[in-house]
Amino acid sequence: MKNNIDCNVIVDLLPLYKEEICSEETKILVEEHLAECADCRRLSEQVTIPKAEKKEAPTETETFKKVGKKLKRGRFYRRVLIFLFAAFAAVNVAWLKLKFFPFKDCAFGMVEYDYDEFKLCQEINVDYYYNVIMPNYLEFWGGTLYLWKSKNYNDNNVKELRIYPKIIRDNIYAVTINDGNRSYSIAITKELEFDPSAYKAHDNDEKMKKLLEENRDEIEELMQAAQNKWGDYIK
Repeated sequence: MKNNIDCNVIVDLLPLYKEEICSEETKILVEEHLAECADCRRLSEQVTIPKAEKKEAPTETETFKKVGKKLKRGRFYRRVLIFLFAAFAAVNVAWLKLKFFPFKDCAFGMVEYDYDEFKLCQEINVDYYYNVIMPNYLEFWGGTLYLWKSKNYNDNNVKELRIYPKIIRDNIYAVTINDGNRSYSIAITKELEFDPSAYKAHDNDEKMKKLLEENRDEIEELMQAAQNKWGDYIK
């Protein structure tokens, strides 16, 4: 004990004393103790505080290089953003031109019904139900036109017959015929010829050919009605 201060306390205070961040009173107490205590004085001489390294200021050339890199990165990011915006705008324009506007024209004057997954536009007149399922936003493969007659079918045991113009390829229609037991989707050409190449070959080909032949007159009537209604689109 020196000056009533324990050496352990002085040891704890030495780093603060060396860095000159202690109070004036603490500095005086430490110095008085060191003056009388040889052990603490030797320890104090061994304690060194590393000096903080001063970073050299960058040269003018280094500064220009750093600024140049930042400017290049900024130009790159701007170009990427411009490209992405232009691509997004191009996709939107293509969708509007190829899908939305044609289907919107086909649905002109129809009553709209909003469902969770799609919007249905429908027009009912004396003879036919005209229907347009609008394509969803940026859905290039969506959208459907179809119609059926408003009267029930009594001949050939047909419960329902629908015509889907331009559903598969430009020169292909699709016909859905329900014979009371099940529905058959039949791909046909504009000449009302059965086209099995539009679907996978299956055991119902002969059944479809028979249904097509039995309902040829009705299908021709529906195809003509589709031409009269949507001829500018399905020509």
